[in-house]
Amino acid sequence: MKQMIKLSVTLALYTVVACLALAAVNMLTSPRILAAKEAKTKLALQAIFPDADSFRPITEGMPKSVDKVSFGDAFLALNGDKPAGVIVTVSGHTYDQATILTGIDMEGKLRMIQFLVLTDSPGIGTKAKDEPFIGQFRNKPISDAFALGSDVQAIAGATITSTAVTRMVKIAVDAASSYMNSQGIGSSGSGN
Repeated sequence: MKQMIKLSVTLALYTVVACLALAAVNMLTSPRILAAKEAKTKLALQAIFPDADSFRPITEGMPKSVDKVSFGDAFLALNGDKPAGVIVTVSGHTYDQATILTGIDMEGKLRMIQFLVLTDSPGIGTKAKDEPFIGQFRNKPISDAFALGSDVQAIAGATITSTAVTRMVKIAVDAASSYMNSQGIGSSGSGN
């Protein structure tokens, strides 16, 4: 009986030490991970709006989720004080998962999209982040239906990913357009 208690206490101590070590490693690495994520996001924002000199976070006026597509950070791209466009981050299920930045300019066009995360099947679903698929969204009027087969051509062998990405982009575009209209900016607002 004493042997069993001794083993149990020893195992409990090892578990406590391992948990403390894991917590310490997490505490030390989480700022670096966050900084790397912020740097990646900033590069993606600048790729969408290279002419913008700053990006102001949008804290109100965006939905939390629409039809199982969740909204992350949103930004107003600025040239000085003048809005250059809106960038919206959306995440959702594709064949696996995707997080996409969408940039809408003041003329009512989808500037481009950037994938922050795409965990679909390598060589098939991951083609969504490559040309020619991703190029179909560049400078697309936000008034388009974003219908797969007519407005956007699917990736051969990755119809689920193509459909999901197109749907996520359309939801992001609609949210950005609603925000721009509510703020009176863009082609249909008074701020342009």
